[in-house]
Amino acid sequence: MRENRIKYLEIYEELKRQIVNGDYPVGEPFPTEPDLQRQYSVSRITVRHATRLLADEGYIRAIHGVGTIVISQKESLQLQNLLGFSEEKTDCIYHASLISFEENINATPLICSKLDLPKASKINYYARLRWENNIPIGIQKTYTPDFLSVSKEELEKPHTSLYQLFREKGFVVTRGNETIEAIAADEALAELLKVPVNSPLLYVQRVTKDQLDRTIEYAEIFYRGDRYRYNIQLRTP
Repeated sequence: MRENRIKYLEIYEELKRQIVNGDYPVGEPFPTEPDLQRQYSVSRITVRHATRLLADEGYIRAIHGVGTIVISQKESLQLQNLLGFSEEKTDCIYHASLISFEENINATPLICSKLDLPKASKINYYARLRWENNIPIGIQKTYTPDFLSVSKEELEKPHTSLYQLFREKGFVVTRGNETIEAIAADEALAELLKVPVNSPLLYVQRVTKDQLDRTIEYAEIFYRGDRYRYNIQLRTP
């Protein structure tokens, strides 16, 4: 186990892996909190943080009079399925390249409002270009509060998952909000994406929160309209 504050993340990752592998079948009871406390030799609050993440991601559910059961073995969060590009696109034909990196810079009033920060706060900014078969398909510009720092060396790795880096640093993305619209590529975007000026792009604005309900990311994402589409799964309540 690592330092105390992220023990629950390691327990969460291990339990999730066991669920996905079928060690805990769908419809079957999940271990109780006291059982997990004994298994991992940790406090009840640590176990509760880990199981809450599993519940938030749709793997388990507590049912009154029954207990906690496994309800899914699949990655069910639309947020991860839709946005965890590096985690979803694991094939070598997909990669990302870092095109901008700035630390501890002054945030504009707009970025402060998006990240729920006081005026004139410091932030980190980085942009990555997404590739498929060596064809640029999208640009992601990410803004984070200065308390969430990712190194340039980490982001320069072509298959780095941003959300995996966040998790390793103790920030687990549990929910988010997106706005999607169609825009035309300006000269700068067109040059990076290798498309004519005014080509159609999907423009996404995203704000994400972590397991402690902290706003940890504001992102602007530009996808080529001829190379990318959104697949959104809808369910009735």
